[in-house]
Amino acid sequence: MDFTYLSYMKYKVGQKINEWSYHVKQENLNAWSKILNDPNPIHFDSETVKKIGLGDKCINQGPANITYIINAIFYNFPKSRILSIKNRLNGNVFADDVVSISGKITKVLNKDESILISLLLKLSTQENDSLVVSNIDIIQ
Repeated sequence: MDFTYLSYMKYKVGQKINEWSYHVKQENLNAWSKILNDPNPIHFDSETVKKIGLGDKCINQGPANITYIINAIFYNFPKSRILSIKNRLNGNVFADDVVSISGKITKVLNKDESILISLLLKLSTQENDSLVVSNIDIIQ
């Protein structure tokens, strides 16, 4: 029996991925600031955020938001490898937000012994939709 064909059949264009969620905490922003060597006070000083008119909570780092997208990919496709990822950041994620990653499969191709899957994913919070929109190609 050709098991490659069977695994190919379990993915369909338009199929939604399982949603992945995460509660962003201030201590996460502090850790990312250290990891990224990012001294920008908007990530750890809410008074700075208020002064520049961007809200009243610290702003999450963009690379952390992309990491949430990647976590959602591996949550849904644990044996996959990312071939490409293109992100459009449309807004800010703040400390205490709950981010949710949702999306769907946009293309499925059988390639040699593997399956190429294209995804359209979006990161949203309880306050805002589509703060990050990502087009991803993975191989399974």
